[in-house]
Amino acid sequence: MRTIRTDPALDLVLERTVDVAPSFVWDAWTRPGLLKQWFCPKPWQTVDAEIELAPGGIFRTVMRGPDGKEYPNRGVYLEVVPNERIVVTDAYTTAWEPSAKPFMMTIMTFEDLGGGNT
Repeated sequence: MRTIRTDPALDLVLERTVDVAPSFVWDAWTRPGLLKQWFCPKPWQTVDAEIELAPGGIFRTVMRGPDGKEYPNRGVYLEVVPNERIVVTDAYTTAWEPSAKPFMMTIMTFEDLGGGNT
């Protein structure tokens, strides 16, 4: 696993413990049909999702607001370690084409806490 440098002054860190196995959380992040069910808060909807789960692969969502306006988001996977870690960024849109408006890199880790918790 590569080390990705972070900056505590700029990083937003969210931690959650859920009472399901890491494989269930992994599936929620990696299966388009499941991702669409939870990816944005109601009354917003995720109406489309495309996932190519490999470094350089596409992570794309389309969210629709209550007013009907759609917001497409494109990103690229940087690292994929099954059931353990996903790193994705919107600094690239497709493959390694630079984004016009890069905003973030997301690092998700899935830690088995035992007892069916992640």
